[in-house]
Amino acid sequence: MSYKLFINESKMSKNIIYTVITAILFLVIWIYRISNIETNNAINILKQNNIFIMKPIIEPANTLCQSNPFIVIIVTSYVGHVELRSAHRRAMPQEYLKSFNTTRIFLLARIPKTEKYITQEAIDNESQIFGDILQGPFMENYRNLTYKHLMGLQWASSVCEKATFILKVDDDIVFDFNRTYKYLTSIPISQREMFISGHILNNTLPRRQKQNKWYVTWDEYPRSNYPPYFSGWYYIISPKIAKELCKEAIYHPYFWIDDIFITGVLTEALGIQLKELPINYMLEYYELLECCLKDMITKSIKCDYVVGPNGGRNNLIVEFNQALTNCDMWKNCTVRTLDNSLKRTCVMYRERSIFSDGQGEVRYIKLYNLRQTTSPL
Repeated sequence: MSYKLFINESKMSKNIIYTVITAILFLVIWIYRISNIETNNAINILKQNNIFIMKPIIEPANTLCQSNPFIVIIVTSYVGHVELRSAHRRAMPQEYLKSFNTTRIFLLARIPKTEKYITQEAIDNESQIFGDILQGPFMENYRNLTYKHLMGLQWASSVCEKATFILKVDDDIVFDFNRTYKYLTSIPISQREMFISGHILNNTLPRRQKQNKWYVTWDEYPRSNYPPYFSGWYYIISPKIAKELCKEAIYHPYFWIDDIFITGVLTEALGIQLKELPINYMLEYYELLECCLKDMITKSIKCDYVVGPNGGRNNLIVEFNQALTNCDMWKNCTVRTLDNSLKRTCVMYRERSIFSDGQGEVRYIKLYNLRQTTSPL
C-alpha cells in the first residue's frame, strides 16, 4: 500500500515539475517574442526618424557659418517656390544680413513626380548662384515637413553650433528683420544659451474630421489634446536647445505636423519651458499686415508688428521691408496711437486662422431684380 502511494506521489511530482518547466519555457518564449517586437519597433522608429540626418542632396556653402553668426535664419520652403525665395533674398540680401552677422539658408526636399514647373538642374543652378540651399533626400510633401524642419535645426545646431540664435521661419511669412535683431540683442547674455521664444498655441485639439487637411488618427496621435507649442511661422531657438530636440526626436514615433511635434511634444518630453514673444509682435491675419503696410505708405504710420502671413502675395516681404526702410531713412513715420489701433481701424475682407475646420461656409445674400432695382425680390 505504501509502495503504491509512493509511486503515485512520484508521478504527481514529475507532472508538477513538467508543468512548471513547460510554463517557464512558454514564459521565456513570450518574453523573447515581446522583447523582439519592442526591439524591432524601436529599430523601426530609429530608422524612420533618422531620415533627417541622412546626407543631403545639396548643402549650403561652407563659408556661411565661418564667422560664428549671431543669427542663423532657416527658411522652410517648397522646392517649387522660386519666387518666394527670390523675394526673401531681395528683401534681405546676404550682404545686408552679413552686416548684422547673420546668415540664412532655405530648406528644400526632393522634387515630387507631380511637379511640372521645376527641375533638379534649376535647383542645382540656384544653389551654385546663392550657396544657401539645404535639400534633403526625402520627398516634398506636407507630411514630410517634420523631416525638413528637423534637418534645418540639425544643420544649424551642428554646422553653425557657435551661433547665438536660430530663427526658424516659413517662406510665406513676412517679418521685420531689424525688429527681430533688436529684440534678440536685448536678451541678456546669461539667458541666451537656453533661449526659446515664439507665439504659443494652447489647448489645441487634434483634428479628427477626415475632410480636414490636418486630420490626425488616434494611432498617429493617441492623446485628446496637443501640448502647448509654437506657431511654426516664426520662432527663435538657441543652438543648444535645437540640438537637444534633434537628439530627442530620434526616440519618438514620427508625427507629421512639425511645429506640434518639435516645439510641443519634444519640448514637453525634455521639460523645456516655452517663452511667449513680446506683446503686439505677431499678426495672425494677412489682411492686418496689408493694412499695416498701407498705413506706412499712405499715412506714414510705422508698423509696430514684426511677423505676419503674406496671404499668397510673394512680393509682400519686399514691399514691407522697403516701407520700413523708408520710414527709418526719411524719419517721417509716426507711432500708432492707442485710439487708432490697427485691429480697430483695419477693414478685413477675408479671415484666415492658423487652423480651420476645412469645411465650407454658406452665407445668404439678397438677390435684386435688375428691372426693379428699388425693390428686392
